Amino acid sequence: MWPSLGSSLRTRIALAAGLLFLFGIGLTTVFVTLILHDEMQAMLSKQQLTATDYIARDIDAKLKLRMDSLKRVADNFPLDLLADPVQAQAWLEDRKAIHTLFPTGLMIIPANGGPPLADTPRLETRPKSFVDRDWFMAATSTRQAVYSKPLVARATGQPAIVVAIPILEKDSTLKALLIGITPLATPGFLDLIQGTRPSKSGRYQLISPRHQSYALTSDAGQSVQPLPATGRDTVIDRALHGTRGISVMSDTPHGEELTAIVEIPQTGWLLIARSPTEEAFAPVSNSQRNSLLIAGLLALPMMIVLLAVLNRLLAPISRLAEQLHGMAEGSQPMQPLQADGHDEIANVANSFNRLQSKLLVQENRLAEMAHHDTLTGLPNRHLINDRLESELKRIRRSHNGLSLLFMDLDGFQPVNDQYGHQVGDLLLCEVASRLLGTVRDMDTVARLGGDEFLILISDNISPKEAAERVAQSCIESLRQPIMIGLEAIRIGVSIGIANVIGEQASSTTPAMLMQQADSAMYRAKAAGRNCYAVFEPDLTPITPEKNDPDRTN
Repeated sequence: MWPSLGSSLRTRIALAAGLLFLFGIGLTTVFVTLILHDEMQAMLSKQQLTATDYIARDIDAKLKLRMDSLKRVADNFPLDLLADPVQAQAWLEDRKAIHTLFPTGLMIIPANGGPPLADTPRLETRPKSFVDRDWFMAATSTRQAVYSKPLVARATGQPAIVVAIPILEKDSTLKALLIGITPLATPGFLDLIQGTRPSKSGRYQLISPRHQSYALTSDAGQSVQPLPATGRDTVIDRALHGTRGISVMSDTPHGEELTAIVEIPQTGWLLIARSPTEEAFAPVSNSQRNSLLIAGLLALPMMIVLLAVLNRLLAPISRLAEQLHGMAEGSQPMQPLQADGHDEIANVANSFNRLQSKLLVQENRLAEMAHHDTLTGLPNRHLINDRLESELKRIRRSHNGLSLLFMDLDGFQPVNDQYGHQVGDLLLCEVASRLLGTVRDMDTVARLGGDEFLILISDNISPKEAAERVAQSCIESLRQPIMIGLEAIRIGVSIGIANVIGEQASSTTPAMLMQQADSAMYRAKAAGRNCYAVFEPDLTPITPEKNDPDRTN
């Protein structure tokens, strides 16, 4: 029996085809699993960042709700009640709609910081003086609404925050303060932090960098405690030094962690989500293990089926295996698998082709994001540096010249302050569109960040004249008001020009050229703004002032 089976050509062909098929499937499984591993890891990281950002925005919105609600109450407070504590108490108690936002208490504090003129709920334990409170000092000195540092409320013994609103006369004389106290872990407020974790042993940490203190954490005993000393917790240290977004940190006290750090604008606090990578990426490892296990379990039945089929099924399987093997080994480019008919083999090929197509789209999208500004779609710093390198090499051969225009918007920061960052973003997009209209197709408009733009005027016989024409066109273009909704916004632009001609390109680097244009731009600002200046090597460089109001980056 065994010799007859072993000598059967059909059996040997089926066996060889089965082995080849299994090899192809195994190789494909490993290849696809590795790709899915990276995709799933990126997806899980994005999910943690998205969840953290959602919680941070929810916290920011709830803080703003309390601030705005308390402001409206303060604006409607009759000043004559300050002389009648009984009526002031009745008036405060009658503001029932806001009581739920400040369950620990609402108080009206006189301008001298003395005992409350009115408070609800009424507590005999209220302090007799508030002059040493950080929120009292800040509100009375600035005449602005303020948030306190994270504190432990005396009435409840729980982590809380105080919102203080100055009550002013028409001449801005401070008459009193309306303050509201709310526990941080109040249901519907910040209880999401204590009630959830990013993973089984992960944790959320809400910190106040300005006060070097925790506000609230998933570990209740850590709330309203000083932050660890520098060097004790790498995640906290990096957050305090400006790290934002999602990252994997390996040198933390708890081993390797996936961390997401998001700002809360209302208070300047930071929300940190921390998960051990072993837990955060557990679905990735499980998926990889299950994929390999499934492939292994399917191997035996596939072998049995392949031993039963005829030679007509071996040819398409062999072709698929050869294509996959060639793409995996790099002997042929990545391309859609070719499969005839509508059988299972064609379905496998089509499924792989769909997966391959999605991966290519994702790869192209990542490449686009790496070299272009996400807001305006213009080339970013990396891409403009590459083009500068290429253009410098070109003019070394052509002996022509090029120009780099460094532009900084005049009056942009007040727009952000007055209208908000959303309007500022729309304004930057319109500026980018107008700048594109002033240059040739072969030239490049880029955004460095904030309100800084670059224009690269490529290979040109007369770079200085061309640059000055473009600079004047940019000034004229931005001189026209920009309509954002119903608002007509006016801004200007200060432009610095750096030129390179012929042999100068051999000793010029992109960094040098950008520094020269930047220096010339500050000379334009010093000359009165909304104008341009050309870099001259023999002129003393002008450096930016520390508090330049137009510098947003």
